[in-house]
Amino acid sequence: MMEHFWRLLRTYCLQSTIVGLKYFYLYPDIISRCFWAVNMISVLAMSCLLTHLLYNRFAEMPTRVTIESQFEPVVNLPYPAITLCTPNQMSISSMNYFNRSLVDGNVTIDLEAALPAILGFYEVMNGLDLNMLKHLQKLFDLNRYTIPEVMGRMPQSCDRFLRRCYLEGKHYENCSDLFKPILTIHGYCCAFNSQYMFNGKRNTLIPQFRNRTVQAVGFTNALIVVTDYDVEDAIPGTLLNAGAILVMYTDWTEFPSDDEMAVVDTRGESFHILRAVHTYCSDDVESLPVWSRKCYFEDEHHLPFFRKYRNSDCDHMCYVSAVFKACGCFPAFLPNIREDAACRITSIPCIIQVKKDMNNWLTAHQCDCPRDCVSRRYRAELTMGNFYALPYVLRNPYVGLVLNVSTSAMHFYFSNPVYMQQKQETVMSIISLASNLGGVFGLFMGCSCISVLEIFFYIYLGIRNYIRFRLEQWMRNTLKAK
Repeated sequence: MMEHFWRLLRTYCLQSTIVGLKYFYLYPDIISRCFWAVNMISVLAMSCLLTHLLYNRFAEMPTRVTIESQFEPVVNLPYPAITLCTPNQMSISSMNYFNRSLVDGNVTIDLEAALPAILGFYEVMNGLDLNMLKHLQKLFDLNRYTIPEVMGRMPQSCDRFLRRCYLEGKHYENCSDLFKPILTIHGYCCAFNSQYMFNGKRNTLIPQFRNRTVQAVGFTNALIVVTDYDVEDAIPGTLLNAGAILVMYTDWTEFPSDDEMAVVDTRGESFHILRAVHTYCSDDVESLPVWSRKCYFEDEHHLPFFRKYRNSDCDHMCYVSAVFKACGCFPAFLPNIREDAACRITSIPCIIQVKKDMNNWLTAHQCDCPRDCVSRRYRAELTMGNFYALPYVLRNPYVGLVLNVSTSAMHFYFSNPVYMQQKQETVMSIISLASNLGGVFGLFMGCSCISVLEIFFYIYLGIRNYIRFRLEQWMRNTLKAK
């Protein structure tokens, strides 16, 4: 039996496409065999090492994002959700109207001194009087006001903040046709082309929402918004951001986020030149597990309150989780939040402390938010101007408006008729993997797929010879027994 094995091994070494093996029998002296044994073991080890490095590279970076096209037409691309936040989050007129609606409790409380404490929900404040917060919360409870309702009543409304609106050359008499109120992490804001809105009680999805798409590009087809935060109507000491307006750009499917944000000064014009980048995945990437492609599709991970996964919404949930863990309640800006689950005004000191301790919870371990596999990202290049040349312009869209020191005119438009499209694809496909492995083993050992088939073939021959040997042995034993 062993004689057959050694004969088969000798035949394989002499006829194999792995060149180095035949020299074991062509040069049978001990020095030659040691030389070729060391060489074969060395090149095999180097081949395995390169294969290991190749696998590590694939494991660390299995996919890459490449530019597929820089000339995708902007027409019919969804507009970004543009969110404008008024710096007047505590208006005198809103406070007076709110005061007249109070019928129960200690209505003699100085609301002008007490209500600004609500700003602590989105600003870091010091020296808050906890007893005053308790009295204010009791007043809200007795008059059946929830915190989201109060946060929506106190700021300057969108109807008063937005003075004039144009879109692609069309004048809208009511800016409410374009903008809807919304509570955000930065307070009360007005959102264009967002599927979320504040309905007076909580943020919610707009029923049967249809996003607006780009139909024309260029400066003359801009979204033009004239705002005025009415500094005279602000409670003294409550204007946010030194009177500047926060502008956030997100996809229409996302909740307003400050991942892409601008701070716009007033008393002048600002020109926001929009750019868009669309990223999608190849079929090969889609078939990879999440841990490998390092991104989520919208239906792969459920987010509380937001349902579908979005990277920016996941970032919001990191903050929400930190607030809930520390304070036992949820921020009032969350969509579809229950009234009894929203943080009360007495939770403001705790919320402020959470913001101060951001470095403790905003970590990769506690806030794991992979990017979106399919996404649209918008950014804006901002240029500021003033109103000095208005008397001399050919087309003045602000005729009839009083331009105060708190007035700002913003132009949002795509200057370029094309946008960039990116594709996430695998770094190494099955074809390229096979090519790389073939190159490695071909370089060091001179073998190929035929070499692998030869090994299987000679294993088959060995098994066949063994079976024949056992059958012949059985037949001989049977004949001897007779």
